[in-house]
Amino acid sequence: MPVNMPSNATCTVCLTFDFDAISVWLSLKETSPTSISRGEFGARVGVWRILSLLDKHDVKATFFVPGHTADTYPGIVTKIHEKGHEIAHHGYCHESPADLRYEEEVAVLDKGIGSLKAITGKRPLGYRSPSWETSLNTLKLLLERGFIYDSSTMADDFTPYKCRIGDEASMTESFKFGRESRLLEIPVAWNLDDWALFEYQESGGLSAPSKVYEIWAGDFDYMYKHVENGVFTFTLHPQVIGRGHRMMVLEKLVGHMKSCTNVWFARMIDVANVFLDEPEYF
Repeated sequence: MPVNMPSNATCTVCLTFDFDAISVWLSLKETSPTSISRGEFGARVGVWRILSLLDKHDVKATFFVPGHTADTYPGIVTKIHEKGHEIAHHGYCHESPADLRYEEEVAVLDKGIGSLKAITGKRPLGYRSPSWETSLNTLKLLLERGFIYDSSTMADDFTPYKCRIGDEASMTESFKFGRESRLLEIPVAWNLDDWALFEYQESGGLSAPSKVYEIWAGDFDYMYKHVENGVFTFTLHPQVIGRGHRMMVLEKLVGHMKSCTNVWFARMIDVANVFLDEPEYF
């Protein structure tokens, strides 16, 4: 068994945090002091509440960090790394790869790698695309740079799968599936993302905590009962989940999941290593 994986584990929980901070608002062309302050909250307040909760429950997590955040808050990202949490790639300034030319995407990917390597001393092995948007070049670029997993797509909910290269989509003929690559996908879902449910936007947000807990606990309970060796992936943001009543929802949920037997809380890199070492586990 890989290090830290209990031999009796029957399912896995990955708490992941997209530490966008200010970068997400810059990527949305929002540069007013108020918009910037929404991102700043994640670094001034939210991330510290998260680290305290993780310490309390002895849980290691994965933080997807844009290079811009690492360059702006190197002390905070260093502290996250020193606590044993994984630092994974999340663009440079939260740019959507789908909006970039090939040369631009290469530059953004490499610049983000450099910023994270300056903190951790090594290249990141995991990637999550900003806003979960990818280009036709993204997966190929990740493979060329030695990434071993991605967490940006939704073809499954609780079971990792191999990414494909070379899909062809057309409205006039059947979809053509590309070849399977060695890059592991650890899937995500909007219903397990705090931004979609909690964050204030003109289109909605600000859900009641009881509603969100019902959604999250319900999905976990389904996986726990029906999906053998499932991987439950949360996508959370310090500037969103870090608000008081939302932290209470997260802690309640962590307590619920810990009360279930044989649940392994893992970083995504740990899940990827299990898949590489023991693919039959999934």
